[in-house]
Amino acid sequence: MRRTGYLHLYGLNLVFDRVGRGPAVVLLAEEASRWPEALPEGYTFYLLDLPGYGRTEGPRMAPEELAHFVAGFAVMMNLGSPWVLLRGLGLALGPHLEALGLRALPAEGVKITEVLSSKLSYGSIDPGGNL
Repeated sequence: MRRTGYLHLYGLNLVFDRVGRGPAVVLLAEEASRWPEALPEGYTFYLLDLPGYGRTEGPRMAPEELAHFVAGFAVMMNLGSPWVLLRGLGLALGPHLEALGLRALPAEGVKITEVLSSKLSYGSIDPGGNL
């Protein structure tokens, strides 16, 4: 079940959905609704509505500015360095997120389970619960 949350960050109320239990994975596109498929069990997914999109008010910003909102979200939610799966506008944030110390993976046109299982098959996800 998706639960909606709000985080006041850099003067804006960032709206996000949270689903599941387990290691944190951020799903990033313009808005949470870009991730309509059922999410696999074993992870806590955070689906953000970026400033100026979806339920989050504010001006639309450049990718490098939006990346700071995502990094700030990870810090304020105490997520450590979660994997960030990218679609749509999120793809443009990838290099900026990596420069800020987050691990970003494109997930456009594929199911989340495929991205996560490919990471598992290459040993990038620690079976102890850390991605």
